[in-house]
Amino acid sequence: MKKIVLTILMLFLSVIIVGCLGTANNDSNRDLKVALVLTGAINDKGWNQKGYEGLVVIAAEYKAQTAYNENTQPGQYNQIIRTYAKDGYEVIIAHGTQFTDAVIEVAAEYPETKFLISSSDRSAQIGNNKNIAGVLADGVEQGFLQGVAAGHIAVEQGSKKVGAIGGIEIPAIKTTVDGFAAGVKYVDSSIQVLQAYTGSFDDVNKLKEQAITFIQQGATVVMSTANAATKGGFEATKDKNGISIGANSDSLFGTYSFNLAASANVDMSKALLLVVGEIVEDKFEGKNYIYGIKEGVVAISYSTTEPLIQKVKAKIDQVVAEIINDKLDVKDYYGK
Repeated sequence: MKKIVLTILMLFLSVIIVGCLGTANNDSNRDLKVALVLTGAINDKGWNQKGYEGLVVIAAEYKAQTAYNENTQPGQYNQIIRTYAKDGYEVIIAHGTQFTDAVIEVAAEYPETKFLISSSDRSAQIGNNKNIAGVLADGVEQGFLQGVAAGHIAVEQGSKKVGAIGGIEIPAIKTTVDGFAAGVKYVDSSIQVLQAYTGSFDDVNKLKEQAITFIQQGATVVMSTANAATKGGFEATKDKNGISIGANSDSLFGTYSFNLAASANVDMSKALLLVVGEIVEDKFEGKNYIYGIKEGVVAISYSTTEPLIQKVKAKIDQVVAEIINDKLDVKDYYGK
């Protein structure tokens, strides 16, 4: 069940790191044991990999003994989390709100253990004011940047239709898809945004089929956010001469060099490290720790080979600057 992480083998984002034990950059002498529970694979090029990279950074920063369980099935949630708590892991990171019920149950049994539930749903109410905290990236801002990119590309194309496809319709994914629609409307309110959910985070073909359907309906830009299945959208736009916008997919720019234009990313490594730092310094609160563009947790990266993004990236960067300088609040456009 458990995989104990013993050493760091970290070569960019695409390398599977089998173990991790790094040097600390802090003055704490306390031993730290941190466990991570994932719904998918550590090399999915998406959400689960981002969580795993956070574990690696924590291990390096705090000389932490770490463990992880990938591809955890719903029937295993309670068992895996409880076993880590029983084994003395001081911090248990449940990477996704799917784990919330299991965490609440186990946290009541182990009041001294700190439980972190990570998500990109900023509106999630997770903290229990005791030993459970939410580590929340701003999925609205992530989706908004994707939508701004798609909207400006569509304007360059003279297009009036774009698409957004999510995997399972959980709050974190829906938040990003709705944020995408807000970003598109911010650029041009006359652009139609097609939306769909495939119900899967690993069915690449199903997402590809949905993306092709949107392209056939006139969408020239398609955003996909479905962990490993996201690649289905990229395959569709590659085959049908469309443009893709990704989520946490910048490592795939080389593979899809002329159709993957941009990727809006969540740096969960930074977010998780910040909260674990609160635990190490005995400043932890069982609250929702929320991070976005201002904190450097949400950002957008661009392809260097897709030509349309080169024409519009300055406009996207201007939006980022306005958010940082409090001249733009994306929630003013969210839900409209």
